[in-house]
Amino acid sequence: MKMKRIILSLIAATALAGCDMPGFMADPTATTATDLVTASMVGTELSGGIVVTERIARPLAECVAEHATDEELAQIVAATDDATRNAITSAVLARPEAISCATAALTA
Repeated sequence: MKMKRIILSLIAATALAGCDMPGFMADPTATTATDLVTASMVGTELSGGIVVTERIARPLAECVAEHATDEELAQIVAATDDATRNAITSAVLARPEAISCATAALTA
């Protein structure tokens, strides 16, 4: 539920206007974490009936990978369920620098 609110607040101003962020990750753990976070977000239904698409999820996942610690990235990769992965993702996306990253990615 918290993740839905964070995602909704990040995309409310953009009205589903996603964008591609430049590839900045060479770390395979970060790349894998980005793929896993993207997959766990896609299809999430937000209030108002908005369904998260890859176009929205991917830039947010890239911000998670950019602002997560190495330990958090490893936990995302090791998680066996979306609930655990989403809890870590929500914690990372709640940080001011990750919010700025996500806002910039979704409004560029």
